[in-house]
Amino acid sequence: MSRRKLTKLALFSAVFALAGCTTVKLPDIDFLRMTGFFDNKDKIDDYPKVSDAPSRPTGTRTHAVWDAEAKELITKRDLFNDLDGYSAAKSDAQIESDLDALRAKVRAYKADDPQ
Repeated sequence: MSRRKLTKLALFSAVFALAGCTTVKLPDIDFLRMTGFFDNKDKIDDYPKVSDAPSRPTGTRTHAVWDAEAKELITKRDLFNDLDGYSAAKSDAQIESDLDALRAKVRAYKADDPQ
């Protein structure tokens, strides 16, 4: 096929496709189920205007307060990394003695049960 025929065919196909796209009519279906909003949107009285919005946020912390609070959080975080107060893991004998003490408490509690 010659280049000229191919160009005409492509142009004709594009025009045909565009004409087909413009004739498609979609039904008016409310997929979001927002009919209540559209019914009541004209009844809103005090809707704010964009021109009344502040140009920057109000009530924000100053940089000095921000830095002080950040340093306080860093100090608290560093306390978790401090392993000076860490005690070594219990030995098996210590764990067994703790279990025996707990079992004795359970037996004493059961012995006091009126059933």
